[in-house]
Amino acid sequence: MKKKILLSVFVLLLLAATSICIYIFDDYSHRNNIIFYGGTILTMDDKTPTVEAIFIKDGKIEALGNQDQIFKLKTSKTELINLDGKTLMPGFFDAHGHNDLSSFLYGMTDISGFNHKTPAAVWQVAAEKVKVTPSGEWIICKGFDPILTKGLHSPTIQFLDSLSPKNPLLLISQSLHSFYGNSLAFKKAGITNKTEDPTVSSYFEKDKDGNLTGLIAEQEAFEPFRVEILEVFKKSLAENATNVMFENAKAGVTSISTLGLSAANKNILVLYEHLSAGTSKPLYKFLELIGKLPERKPNVRHFIYLRYDAPKILIPESVNNGDDFYKILGFKYWYDGSPYIGSMYLKEPYLHSELTEKGFHLPEFHRGEALIKQEDLLSSFDFMQSKGFQIAIHAQGDNAIQEVVSVFEKLNKKYSIEKYRNRLEHCLLLPRELMPQMKKLNLTPSFHINHILYYGDALKNDILGESRSEKILPINSFVKQQQPFSLHSDQPMYQCIPLLLLNTAVNRVSESGTVLGKEEKISVLEGLKALTIYAAFQFHCEDKLGSFVKNKYADMVLLDKNPLLVNPDEIKNINVLQTFVAGKSIFLKK
Repeated sequence: MKKKILLSVFVLLLLAATSICIYIFDDYSHRNNIIFYGGTILTMDDKTPTVEAIFIKDGKIEALGNQDQIFKLKTSKTELINLDGKTLMPGFFDAHGHNDLSSFLYGMTDISGFNHKTPAAVWQVAAEKVKVTPSGEWIICKGFDPILTKGLHSPTIQFLDSLSPKNPLLLISQSLHSFYGNSLAFKKAGITNKTEDPTVSSYFEKDKDGNLTGLIAEQEAFEPFRVEILEVFKKSLAENATNVMFENAKAGVTSISTLGLSAANKNILVLYEHLSAGTSKPLYKFLELIGKLPERKPNVRHFIYLRYDAPKILIPESVNNGDDFYKILGFKYWYDGSPYIGSMYLKEPYLHSELTEKGFHLPEFHRGEALIKQEDLLSSFDFMQSKGFQIAIHAQGDNAIQEVVSVFEKLNKKYSIEKYRNRLEHCLLLPRELMPQMKKLNLTPSFHINHILYYGDALKNDILGESRSEKILPINSFVKQQQPFSLHSDQPMYQCIPLLLLNTAVNRVSESGTVLGKEEKISVLEGLKALTIYAAFQFHCEDKLGSFVKNKYADMVLLDKNPLLVNPDEIKNINVLQTFVAGKSIFLKK
């Protein structure tokens, strides 16, 4: 009897072990066999701009061209999908996002100017959140914006203490470059009025008596708060990350990016690799089995740039890491800050206006300044490039961009840097005279184009003035120079909606209807390329993604209308119906 019991237990354990092994070594299938036809198929390939049909096999484009020719390739296993007159094109890239921050902020209390038009509405929402939050728990409000919410002024630490006397409270600005905390928030982060500022440009603001005002300026100063908050909210990170990726897929995005990721350990990288990589790892599948990682299924691709000062534990041994679905490409730097708190680095001063004086608290003749010394930047660039990693650097102001380009020039004199395809990020006031140098260096920009839509009026009337505002975001100049560029939303600053980016790039109209930089409007086709094949070039994957060409991956988005044929003002109203990565549907509009 005892032997039978032991045998039964052994058999059960063996079956359990076998089941676990089957689970952790199993993965979703990459196989498919589909022909799409019956609509408009835009390829983003200049040699063959449109085709009648496209044949997808096992995640890649097997053939494309005339419908009769493609139908000859079908077998009994081929699925035929009639597009019913809709438009199929390569999936969009989110060329510059912060998916770690988006995951962190997902579901937090919104006080943005998109949804709250008066200061009273902002503070009412924050107060209501305080009422329902147990004492001692963190309260995070996102989207603080004195530009979109007219009359909203920076809060003092005393006001925030009165608003939330029993909870640490943190307000995150829409620009993600300034933050405001109450006394309990500073206490939780271990910051006092004796704490040294990380840098001259990133600091804990103090009044004339040396007391904290509540303002936290730029990323380095925010770091101790970020670490504290991440520890509190880490339980919801996996679910939030999954939701953020799905929101991207709903917008037609097939490749996302995270620029400036940093963490104390590799947990977030494990999560992202598990969610996006082309093949699963048995260890990650086991963690999924026991509930430590979310379910793995077809998902958006994910390309990552670590913070330039990321811990060594996060840095891969080689740039040849990951696969075509998930990869750490390089490192992200910040040379200046945001136009909307006065940390953009300019040649000429900011306008002296009510907004810059009372909203930003800027002294007259303020121009901003560099966040990193040029010699330190050159040394760090040299180290990163010697390891083969790409560099992406935040540079908004004209002085910032000029100095960054000069650093790249110095590095290029030491050895050629063209192969790295380094990037300039945001590029609000990119001087046109630098474009030939950038082309020589193979240095390409990613434009934060919705500065025009949301903040164009403030830039013109209160921050830069009319003359400089007419020169912002010179995208058509890059079209004329035949140099690739991309468009981005800087998620979570703005929601990632590629068709809205396209709408702004084509029309260059602010919310009030003002056109800024008419000569820098681009064609719809060039805008689509900036969201697909040009962005793929920046990510070193134009041979695999970004256009419909034989043997490339079948990353696709199905639209209800052809962007090339609708009224340019209506591009933003085009609907995403379905999104595919490697021929697998990751979103279907119901």
